[in-house]
Amino acid sequence: MNLDVKTLFTVVTLAYLIGAVVMTVLSIAMRSAPKSVRAGWGLWGICLFLSAAAAIMISQRGAIPDALSIILANALLTIGFGLRPSAIALLNGRKMQYLWLPVAGTLGWLGLYAFEFFREDILLRVIYINGFCLLGVLLCVRESIRLNHHRVSSWFLTIAFSMDAAVRISLIGAHLQKHYPTLLESYETLPLQLCFLALITAIVLKLVGITMSIFEMQRHQYREEAEKDPQTGLLNQRGFMRATSQHQEQLAPTSAPYALVLMDIDELRQIEERYGATMRDALQKLFAKISGSTLPSTAVAGHLPTGQIVVFMPLSDGVEANSYARRISKMLVTESQSASGNRFSARLSAGIFAGTADTDIQRAIEIAGICLRQARQDDHSNIMTHHAATGAPVAATSDETPFARRQKQEVLDPAQ
Repeated sequence: MNLDVKTLFTVVTLAYLIGAVVMTVLSIAMRSAPKSVRAGWGLWGICLFLSAAAAIMISQRGAIPDALSIILANALLTIGFGLRPSAIALLNGRKMQYLWLPVAGTLGWLGLYAFEFFREDILLRVIYINGFCLLGVLLCVRESIRLNHHRVSSWFLTIAFSMDAAVRISLIGAHLQKHYPTLLESYETLPLQLCFLALITAIVLKLVGITMSIFEMQRHQYREEAEKDPQTGLLNQRGFMRATSQHQEQLAPTSAPYALVLMDIDELRQIEERYGATMRDALQKLFAKISGSTLPSTAVAGHLPTGQIVVFMPLSDGVEANSYARRISKMLVTESQSASGNRFSARLSAGIFAGTADTDIQRAIEIAGICLRQARQDDHSNIMTHHAATGAPVAATSDETPFARRQKQEVLDPAQ
């Protein structure tokens, strides 16, 4: 059963317009979303508006001048499909990496249309426009797969764009098999009407996929906020344990090395008693800022309920961890003097565990905690390292008091 061409164009146009309105409203209303994501929704809405305008003009071919129904309509299509990959890239939190695409596609269309052989050949025009749309859709598939935190929506969008790509290939294939006198006459055939239905389905799936990505993005944001310490901006204990457990799972098969640094400000209580709680909070924020700003690219930092800062350094040894801790110590002295108007200089002590992924993170924190306490008692060094390969075993503390100050077990320091 053949469907009315005007009805199909009307449905496609409405689908584009409804999607454009939804995306535009989301980009304006969802103020809590990152700017890049809101920009992606807004740009996607613009793409849908352009496609709707092009569909309206194409459906009126013969009733309006060719300058509108052919030249302008296809130019709008190339701009819209050229901007689509950039819109998905923005949803990924990246920059608009494909701005060259709509420019190249539109200039290519206008340049080729100036030649009579291209202007008079429907097949060449169909191949160019749908081939360009296919390129834009395939780049959208690529970007959809990169939606790291939006797994379900990523699959939804990948399927939708794949359907869109199949439609473009089918349109080109149909025109290669049979020559049609006009474009609208080709749309009256059953194969191309089925392509229209597939295109409508793809448009709906894209809207569903992008809507799902919104909820998944919000869920990811809520989880990040729940796992972040509000005072320092670093991961809290729950977030730190989750992040480091993922690293350890990757290191475990090869027993790869890692280092864990546990740091604390010396005499913080005395500073609070003398200068007040405001100075204590400011000092802890400064400590966290310094620790986080100098992190190696693969390291993970967290703020424990005890006020200590813990840093997990995968594929690192005790020497690298010791160097990091000393760098933080020197920066803390300098910047605390500057921030306090030379009233005092804060110092830190650090305990370091250097071992392999055979030792779990909780155990490494316990050992580093013992090293930290012994470093505070040492008159020569405020940093103490325990090397799992050479150090004597350390007795575990209880789960309730993993940093109990009465622990007297000795930890060997190879540096001594």
